[in-house]
Amino acid sequence: MKNQNQRARGRYVSAEKVQSMFAQLGIELCSGRKRIRATRNEQSIIIYTNGGTVNITFNKEGGTK
Repeated sequence: MKNQNQRARGRYVSAEKVQSMFAQLGIELCSGRKRIRATRNEQSIIIYTNGGTVNITFNKEGGTK
């Protein structure tokens, strides 16, 4: 049961891997464009693409139990 709870919340990966994922996302979203439409507020960033959106939400909850 403990392993299932850990998988539901994700797992730890290296900071370099996260940086690489965000860099690749940026490349894919901006490929072939001079400008991109995006909004930001206190809790999220929304990037508008042709055919959808990318939402990045910051959640203040967290920590260990």
